[in-house]
Amino acid sequence: MKIEDRGVIEPSFMDFTTPSKFARESLYYISRYGHFYCTKDYCIKRDFLDSFLLVYIVHGNFNIETQNQITEASENQIILLDCHFAHKYYCTTPTEFLWFHFNGNGSQQYVDFLHEKFGLIFENTQSLRHSLLSILTSLQTALINEHQVSSNFSSILSRLAVPENTTMISDHPLNPSVSYITKHYAQEINLNDLAHSCGLSVSHFIRSFYQYTGYTPHGFLLSFRIRQAKQLLLTTTKTVEEISEL
Repeated sequence: MKIEDRGVIEPSFMDFTTPSKFARESLYYISRYGHFYCTKDYCIKRDFLDSFLLVYIVHGNFNIETQNQITEASENQIILLDCHFAHKYYCTTPTEFLWFHFNGNGSQQYVDFLHEKFGLIFENTQSLRHSLLSILTSLQTALINEHQVSSNFSSILSRLAVPENTTMISDHPLNPSVSYITKHYAQEINLNDLAHSCGLSVSHFIRSFYQYTGYTPHGFLLSFRIRQAKQLLLTTTKTVEEISEL
């Protein structure tokens, strides 16, 4: 497909898809995609677009302005952009990148979750490059397997949500607090003590704990208590009142 965007050079390509009704209602789907090689003249500015944009930087620099934020992504980083807000992105050096406009069931919620947890830029994502290239290839077939594309793209978002360098490993510095909560969930738990067990200030501990678990410390405690209550309901003859007291 001919590309009209200024600053896009050969051998760049882009294309569109026509998702089925089922895909639009129930799957992740990609409406537009491409592999661009750009000069420093490349620039896109919009007030609104009804989609989300994932960009993987192969090399070069990619700048984004949106929601009063100005940030730059570089080689092996991924940008996740909510195009419902006014936005501008551009290159300041020769840049190569893969891009996917996507939408579908749960996209807004997942993007909001990832932005709240990590922001716009995801680092050290080179392990996702092969998967993104595979999606790009599958989208160019005459008969697109929408279910496979959705599954593969969901996997990409899931791996962004749990980066390789933040997976829960046995020697993670926040494990003492998680261990303490799981052992003492039936008791009153002090936030200062949890932070101290990890050698962190309370504010730093709360931010790190959320990034590590996806919960605030209090939210994790409540979730774990509910989990234990369900177990007691299923495996004992205790009443709801007794379990609530516990």
